[in-house]
Amino acid sequence: MRDIILLLIIMGSLPFILKRPFIGVLMWCWIAYMVPHRLAWGFMQYFPVASIVGGTFLLAYLFSKEPKKLPFAMPVVFMVLLNVWMIITFSANVQDSHTIMMLDKVLKIQLFTLVILAMFTTKQRIEAALWVVGLSIAFYGLKGGIYTIQTGGSGRVWGPTGGFFYGNNELALTLLVNLPILYYLRTRVPPKYPWLKWLILAAMALSVLAALGTQSRGGLVACVCVAAFLWLKSPHKIALLLVFCLSVPVIYQFMPDTWHQRMATIIEPDRDSYDGSVQGRFNAWEMSYNMAKENVFGGGFNGFKPANFLLYAPNPNRVDGAHSIYFQMIGHHGFIGLALFLGIFIFTWFSANNIIKMAGKDPNWQWASLLARMLQCSLIAFGSGGAFLGLAYFDLPYHLAITIIAVEQLLKKHHAAIAAEKKAARNSANVVQGAFTK
Repeated sequence: MRDIILLLIIMGSLPFILKRPFIGVLMWCWIAYMVPHRLAWGFMQYFPVASIVGGTFLLAYLFSKEPKKLPFAMPVVFMVLLNVWMIITFSANVQDSHTIMMLDKVLKIQLFTLVILAMFTTKQRIEAALWVVGLSIAFYGLKGGIYTIQTGGSGRVWGPTGGFFYGNNELALTLLVNLPILYYLRTRVPPKYPWLKWLILAAMALSVLAALGTQSRGGLVACVCVAAFLWLKSPHKIALLLVFCLSVPVIYQFMPDTWHQRMATIIEPDRDSYDGSVQGRFNAWEMSYNMAKENVFGGGFNGFKPANFLLYAPNPNRVDGAHSIYFQMIGHHGFIGLALFLGIFIFTWFSANNIIKMAGKDPNWQWASLLARMLQCSLIAFGSGGAFLGLAYFDLPYHLAITIIAVEQLLKKHHAAIAAEKKAARNSANVVQGAFTK
């Protein structure tokens, strides 16, 4: 029954997508972040949902009157350059079925990201997408938080199979990146829906519990970082500080001894004291660094293969994944790839600061200021937690970047319109003054 209902929803959305392509954006976000077909039990688990919705959406977009032009912004420039560089590094290294699949997957994500940016032309569209993204991820926060309570924190929480955040570490990071988004969405709930505010608040609390319930050490680091920046960027610092002071001791005591023992290994007195998992990461990070020094193109999408460990790793017999967005980019695309990757988010941060500055104290644009500050918190969560996870190609941080870019473009248009009105008023005044002078 679940499969049939899901199939009807997916297929039933296609005519609406053809008529209004932006519905395709919302459907794509829902599929990307909730991965609903993986919650089914039958044929829908492996049904090509993303291909059907994505293909229909692109077809509708191409033949629609929707804008086809991207805004000129530095994060977009770096995004395009990164894609070009990834194609170059792919061509410069050995190609196989895995690297071809990875290039296809990554370029599709980037293409849809840029198309969505072109369609983010209004505040309503930006917020509609945020609602879909935020609530889709919050579903796993609610689910995982309840499971953590049921098991007393001893059961490890996992994400949806087939998604970017199936692993416990990846799920923890995703939930924490989503936390500031939920904070913003809660402020956008109309007063006549108080139940929705409480639901989002519950989702936020349970998402934190779920993130801790993953027993991810990187997740705890990201949790501390996002909490600190959420407090710094929040307009309600005293209330938030009170919440932290009351909840942190309770949560800390609630988690079992196994969790405390694992978290205690985050900081060790020396490198040799770390466990095998961390030692494997150190080995992979050194391998990627050594390889990038020898090869400007990195190792391509298959950079962390055994042959490269034999050549560049301190321990050639210990083969591991990147376990870091930074070393993943270095290992796959060299130092140039890392620079382009960082450039996207550094300039996105500057754009967020620009939004805050341009919005000022204008009451009509306080939503933009708050959103920029919250998405900065999300970027902090991604940047800190991502230091221990190979999620460099995950859709979500790029979606945050294009959201900030779109809001900045709206504010620039608003200020340009005000400047044009003032100029027209001055010209009119000069004409009138000239007439009286004559």
